[in-house]
Amino acid sequence: MLRRLTTCLFRPIDIAWLVVFRISAGSLLALEQAGSLALGYSREYTEPRFHFSYLFTQWLPVPPPVGMYGLHLLAILGGIGVAAGWRYRASAAALWLAYTWLFLVEQTRYINHFYLYCLVAGWLFFIPAHRAASADVRTGRVSYSAHLPNWTRLVLLFQLSVVYLYAGLAKLNTDWLTNSPLVLWLQAKSTRPVVGPLLAQPWLPPLMSYAGLAFDLLVVPALLWRRTRPWAFGAAAFFHLSNVVIFGLGTFPWFSLLMTVSVFFSPSWPRHLGIRRVRRWFEQLLPTTSAQAHVTLPNQPGRTYALAIVLLSYALLQLLVPLRHFLYPGSVHWTEEGHHFAWHMMLRTKSGGVSYRVRCPDGHVEVVQPAAYLTPRQCRKLLAQPDAILQFAHFLAAEYARRGIAPVAVYADSWVQLNHRAPRPLIRPDVDLAAQPRKLGHYAWITDEK
Repeated sequence: MLRRLTTCLFRPIDIAWLVVFRISAGSLLALEQAGSLALGYSREYTEPRFHFSYLFTQWLPVPPPVGMYGLHLLAILGGIGVAAGWRYRASAAALWLAYTWLFLVEQTRYINHFYLYCLVAGWLFFIPAHRAASADVRTGRVSYSAHLPNWTRLVLLFQLSVVYLYAGLAKLNTDWLTNSPLVLWLQAKSTRPVVGPLLAQPWLPPLMSYAGLAFDLLVVPALLWRRTRPWAFGAAAFFHLSNVVIFGLGTFPWFSLLMTVSVFFSPSWPRHLGIRRVRRWFEQLLPTTSAQAHVTLPNQPGRTYALAIVLLSYALLQLLVPLRHFLYPGSVHWTEEGHHFAWHMMLRTKSGGVSYRVRCPDGHVEVVQPAAYLTPRQCRKLLAQPDAILQFAHFLAAEYARRGIAPVAVYADSWVQLNHRAPRPLIRPDVDLAAQPRKLGHYAWITDEK
């Protein structure tokens, strides 16, 4: 079985698809961080007095503001280098490092497409995408190759399939099936010019809810079947472009379309485009060579099997991690336990507020508003995430200790509204959060949803 798997993984395929993906992905990833600088999103890294971390990244150093700007610039330069195929390995490493560091250093910046970008940037480092139409080939740093092993395409195809599949499975919940999230999302957009009146129509939320569910669950099988592939791609284009019009979402819709056409169509699809200039460009920069009549595995079987095991392990990890929320009691949309890295997209809206009571050793109590330390975005994310509420309680306890006031007890008063439900406390107000540890297990001080 392993022999069959390695034969499939190392079957030679045309590199044309990967050239288009490398150039476009590098450009879009650079544009994403350039937009972050231009639109001021980078202030989410430079202005807060406290940064929220993941449980497994508490050790990660938080750069000063100049370092944060440096990471943005490194991502931009890395993306440009990847697109050009210039010093490709170093450029891809810079892109991967910068994206991953920015992603991990501030938990409240979590967005599903940011997570996807980190994963793809990591695979771009390992995939030899610079073997054609690159500065490295032109300067002789690497030799030209018209073909690459099939695993380079399969790993990206698998990754995008996981995103679609789990996004669809996550929609199989009562709130989504009763249109609750989309009613709120579309109401918030109904004042926009041109499309606003359409978004206010009562029939649109149920239509979009069920169409989105059907799309996520069916698009991968439809793309894998040659007969339905063009129709499925048309549906994907409509879906993602609709998201551009309604929600914006930055570069993500364009990146998704790029990735979809790159990995689900024939590897040689760019050679058959109807635009004459594009065909000529491919003929000049990507001359075809006769593919091997049979598969020849690399000369080092140990490394071949090792790569197969690494790919299988990665696939297993990507399939299991999004399911971990089933290990926790209660609704993941309320507790947020297992929400991250699970491809839960636009499934809930939370509003409300949270404040802290700090009881000092002499018995007097001080009320602390998180806005005194955090950005508005951090405050919005804080009120929805119990682990973030706990982190900030630990930060406040440390702040008081630095002022010579210790030990203190820290309590959270939180009122949260999930979708259309009535507001209720998210955290038990009688629990001293300063004494509660961060952990992978369930936090018993989270209140029941009902």
